[in-house]
Amino acid sequence: MHRLCDGKREVRVYDYADLNVGMLARMFDRRCRGYEAVGYTVVLPAGALPGWPADVPLPADATWKGNYAASVRRLVRDGVDVPLARLFVDAAGASIPRTDGTDGARSAAEALLYRRLETLPETKGRFRLNAHLAIPFDGRGQMEVDFLCDESRIAVELDGAQHLADPDAYRRDRRKDQLLQENGYLVLRFLAADAVERLDAILDAIQRVLGKRAAGYPEADPAVLQERSP
Repeated sequence: MHRLCDGKREVRVYDYADLNVGMLARMFDRRCRGYEAVGYTVVLPAGALPGWPADVPLPADATWKGNYAASVRRLVRDGVDVPLARLFVDAAGASIPRTDGTDGARSAAEALLYRRLETLPETKGRFRLNAHLAIPFDGRGQMEVDFLCDESRIAVELDGAQHLADPDAYRRDRRKDQLLQENGYLVLRFLAADAVERLDAILDAIQRVLGKRAAGYPEADPAVLQERSP
């Protein structure tokens, strides 16, 4: 099949295996390495990972995999069900109707992060989505934050690109951070796109801060912590 001959330009091999069966997954991995050893380029769908729901296919496009493969691996590591997998695909750009109770989220990134937090033992039930605080802001008698952990007084905000491109939006966010800080809240602010592309960093930051707040650290008034990607 892989021998050279006149006129041959391309050979495509379609191989299938149940990667949720450990022995078959290992055999498939060896087979892929064998294909590469004789000059083939192996193109696997991003969902070809043990533990990823078979009902939610992911693109095989190399650029897509480059952008999202790390988050897919984190989802698989922590455990991913079909609703969460569908939210991930939605947030990564596909249009999939939500049927899992996350309609309160204003963005696909919010829905994804909220579902992930609700399905991890360390964070389940600890965050409210689009929560209101009795802090006057922008001429109103209350302030809304994307995610709020009442017990640890942590506010998590997801910013779209417009928050950085618009000076007025940037100033508004800084005023919001200052008011939250004055009222004893620690603010974690992330790019909405990173909830999909860099889920690892966001989850690690949230879990790290939860652990420190539970341990009573820091004792001083909390400063605003802004998590930004380079």
